[in-house]
Amino acid sequence: MPLFYVDGEQRALLMDVRQYPGRQPDQPELEKVVRGSKDGFTESLLTNVGLIRRRLRDPKLRFEITKVGERTKTDVAIVYIDDVADTKLVESVRDKIKAVKIDGIPLADKQLEEITVKTGWNPFPLVRYSERPDVVASHLLEGSVTVLVDTSPSVMMLPTTYFDLIQHAEENRQSPFIGTYLRWIRFFGLLASMFLMPLWYMYAESPQLRPSWLWFLGADKTGDLPLIVQFLLVEIGVDLMRLAAVHTPTPLVTAMSLVSAILIGDIAVKTGLFYQRSHLVHGGGRDRDLCHAQL
Repeated sequence: MPLFYVDGEQRALLMDVRQYPGRQPDQPELEKVVRGSKDGFTESLLTNVGLIRRRLRDPKLRFEITKVGERTKTDVAIVYIDDVADTKLVESVRDKIKAVKIDGIPLADKQLEEITVKTGWNPFPLVRYSERPDVVASHLLEGSVTVLVDTSPSVMMLPTTYFDLIQHAEENRQSPFIGTYLRWIRFFGLLASMFLMPLWYMYAESPQLRPSWLWFLGADKTGDLPLIVQFLLVEIGVDLMRLAAVHTPTPLVTAMSLVSAILIGDIAVKTGLFYQRSHLVHGGGRDRDLCHAQL
């Protein structure tokens, strides 16, 4: 690093102009938008600072850089707007990061979160991650405190709420009606994923609780395995396919996910691992096969 001297001055200016290998700020894979900016954070802390500064040219924007790790000396930046963020929150984040005593954080922001944020057995995340500079700038204007860790393309924002976690940048690019509609669809999908299967299991085990208009729900014929074991196997299978889809190239993920889901489900039913339901209803003088579903 070069050292800049000025004749007559008792101090010198040390400038960090080193260049590190890195990539360009491309669009994040997990936060793609149809309309909007296509740049995203990279593994360089200085690049990420520049992407935020480009959107927030407020002189009150603060970047407090410190080092974490006795061996790695990883650069960590605490970002906030001085007259917007809560002072107690900024001091709390600063004190927790300075109190970290560890050899290093090679896993970057996630490892720093595990050390500073005590989640316990809470399954919900207490911080939000994003790789989009516009999302981070929007949260800073709302009073959030952002933590940038060198070598990581994701940025940690706190505090966060349940509703912040299910927001998407694409909603802000639509009209208010369409944006609200998309957000409500996302709410409905999350609620369905959490409560639809437990309700189906309750109606399958206790048919007397099932309303008459939900006559088609439930298992008429079960396989050799208990129903709860079948549910657990399905959940594990879905998670395995999700993990495989994440690590599959984008042009192939849609086709491979669809084909694998159909083949695995059909094989599981035909081999007798899961049950096959067929419900016959009499009406109009003839039998009609109304339901033929495979799990």
